[in-house]
Amino acid sequence: MSSKTKKILGAVVALAVVGSVVGFSVSKENRSKVTVQTGKAEKKDLTQVVTASGEVRPRRYVNVGANVSGRLLDISVVEGQRVKKGQMLARVEAERYEAGARQGEAGVAAARAELSRSEADMAAAKLAYDRNKKMRDEKLVADSVFDQAEAEYKMKQASVEAARRRIAQLQAQLDTSKDELYKTTVYSPMDGVVTNLPKEEGEMVIGAQSFNPTVIMTVADLSVMECEVMVDETDFRNLKVGQEAKVKVEALEGLEMKGEVTEIGASALVRGSGSQATTATQASANTGNQPKDFKVTITIKDPPQNLRPGLNATADITTATRSAVIAVPVQAVVVREVNKEGKIVDPDAMIGGQAREGDTVTQMAREKGEEKDGVFVVDGEKAHFKPVKTGIMGETDIEVTEGIGEGQTIVTGSYKTLRTLKDDARIKTEQKGKKS
Repeated sequence: MSSKTKKILGAVVALAVVGSVVGFSVSKENRSKVTVQTGKAEKKDLTQVVTASGEVRPRRYVNVGANVSGRLLDISVVEGQRVKKGQMLARVEAERYEAGARQGEAGVAAARAELSRSEADMAAAKLAYDRNKKMRDEKLVADSVFDQAEAEYKMKQASVEAARRRIAQLQAQLDTSKDELYKTTVYSPMDGVVTNLPKEEGEMVIGAQSFNPTVIMTVADLSVMECEVMVDETDFRNLKVGQEAKVKVEALEGLEMKGEVTEIGASALVRGSGSQATTATQASANTGNQPKDFKVTITIKDPPQNLRPGLNATADITTATRSAVIAVPVQAVVVREVNKEGKIVDPDAMIGGQAREGDTVTQMAREKGEEKDGVFVVDGEKAHFKPVKTGIMGETDIEVTEGIGEGQTIVTGSYKTLRTLKDDARIKTEQKGKKS
């Protein structure tokens, strides 16, 4: 082999070695970079919506029951029928109440006859009293005779008064019997529609005087319908009376109706139990760590004819709107700890309160800094954590009121990457069609 050939081979080998070293360095540098997804902060119109589930119900409805106990003899309406105020709905057996009324009328009549007799006796006693008084004044009879006539007259007066009181007592009893007889017929308390009719003719019902009266039917005014939903306590602060809402009923082929928030519950309800958690004992002993909801009522505007009480519904309540505000994807905003020196603490500095292998006692005992919301701003091949202030949250984007400007490139994903991304990390942008 000639010396010239040896020189050429040596040069080739040297180039190969240099190329390998350079390639290894580039490959190592690429491996040290974090693959991220990026995007730009843009101006958008945002709408903040609170979504909650509940059911449709009429604003005004009455559970109609019998005022007296007995067997249902007749039900005059059917479910779905429109009724007017004062219309007869049902009748309860009335024989006992009819007999009571007849007995009362007889008692009043007997008492009136007794009163007539007493008044006649009093009139006779009055004549005797007047005659003896005149004769006593003329010294024709002794005082004792006059005193006896006076006493007799007063006794007859008392008898008349007693008879009158007896009539009043019996009349009151008769009025009660007639009232009970009247109440054996059930009348509609309002104009509306019979929406529930759980009882049948022949069944026994318990009157309103008991602790658990029987509901014969429900009459509701379907002209004004509401949607009652339960809103999570974390969304409660965003709600106000008068806010617009959209109510969707899947049972009616996804029917969507407009509505307005008309009532917001004053007390939190333990989720699923329906009991109010208002007292200190309940809050601390029974419901302190349980999730709670607030009852919110939405009045539906122009409800359709086929809308019925009890249907499940979903309400989207618009709590805020913003026009042309700087917004970024929701997942782009992360929380990082900032120490007293203003430096960003790595997200994995402490894992679940346990030190990583190699951490010192000093690192474990460090004073916790302030947690701040922020985004990672892209600067060349690095990502810097930038604290921001946020506003309302839309469906996929969140408003940024301070910290970054329109057009700035930020890290938008992936969510897994953002959880552990460090300040000043070296990054590379994910190619489209590939995942990090």
